Amino acid sequence: MEICFVTSDALNTVWQDKLGILGKSDVTVFGFNGLGLVSYKKELSGETEYFQDVAKLSGQLSQVVISGCDTDTYGVFRHSAVIADKGKILGVTDMSHALDDGEFVAGGNFRVYDTSAGKIGIIVAEDLFFPESARILALCDADVIICLFKKIEGYMPQVMLRAGAFSNGVSMALCAKNYAAVADIRGNVTVSGSGNILKTEIKIEKDYHLISSRRRGLYREFNSGY
Repeated sequence: MEICFVTSDALNTVWQDKLGILGKSDVTVFGFNGLGLVSYKKELSGETEYFQDVAKLSGQLSQVVISGCDTDTYGVFRHSAVIADKGKILGVTDMSHALDDGEFVAGGNFRVYDTSAGKIGIIVAEDLFFPESARILALCDADVIICLFKKIEGYMPQVMLRAGAFSNGVSMALCAKNYAAVADIRGNVTVSGSGNILKTEIKIEKDYHLISSRRRGLYREFNSGY
């Protein structure tokens, strides 16, 4: 699976001036720079067409296009990501965990999208910090997990990216402001960079770890009755 990460330019800027640079990748991923703030009210009234632009670009490129965005649902703000495949919007994934008190709140559940490039799981922003996020998407048979992140500060995003790929046996990719990286199923960073456009090939491979736990004392299966 060939992926092109766009880490700083807006979607329309690339579409108008740099379309040839994207080439013939299978997937193009924009960070939160891609769309900025999207108002559902304005989208539904036709005042804006941000989501439609994602669909149109995916159709013109004949590939999958994913972009991070902040969504305004009549005053309720969420971190989100929209995905389109060959001219069709497949869905919008929201961040499922809200950290501390802030303007942005938790949204919908996780989802693996069946696309022309393969099964893609999407993690939005700080959901990366919760191990169950990658675990859920891996159990739903994602071929690759892509995380859209705001801005890298410190080492934790890269640590969780590598740990998630290793512990769940599925490659994971990260696209943030001025940074992109990919971790393979062994937890190794296979590519990383701070350039605006970064292209790489992700090998679709999976691994499964057999896990056992030591238990002390009386133990009874959860569904065995009491």
